[in-house]
Amino acid sequence: MHPNARGDSLTDIPMRIFRATVAALFGALVTLGLYVVWFFKITHQTAPWEGAPMGFIVLTAVIAAVLGLIGGYLAALLAPENPRGSAEGAAGFIALVALFAETHTPGQHHYAQMVALLVAAPAAYFIGRTRTAVEPELARSR
Repeated sequence: MHPNARGDSLTDIPMRIFRATVAALFGALVTLGLYVVWFFKITHQTAPWEGAPMGFIVLTAVIAAVLGLIGGYLAALLAPENPRGSAEGAAGFIALVALFAETHTPGQHHYAQMVALLVAAPAAYFIGRTRTAVEPELARSR
């Protein structure tokens, strides 16, 4: 086995990439699950595609920011060797789902999708930029 520049064997690289991808998916699913299911359920907003008052949209943005931070942090935490990439991946998945929902709901209000795209995804990205990578030897001992 030939080591790369970080000293990892070449067989460790696919596992690190897989772990970072799974962490990104998990962070995005936590964020979107809590945002779509939990938040709209506790606020009794059973149809987020209907209009909402401006105060509720602002509350939605605040909750989306907090949930984006949580999802990005979880993604970064689950892949300590590549926390920035995992959080950025979570932000990308959140944005992808928001854009998909945006394009597949014609003729409806779009504040929930736009808040996810413009608030939750950047929050997940931001928290990932604050994390630093852990060396592979330290990550294995945790």
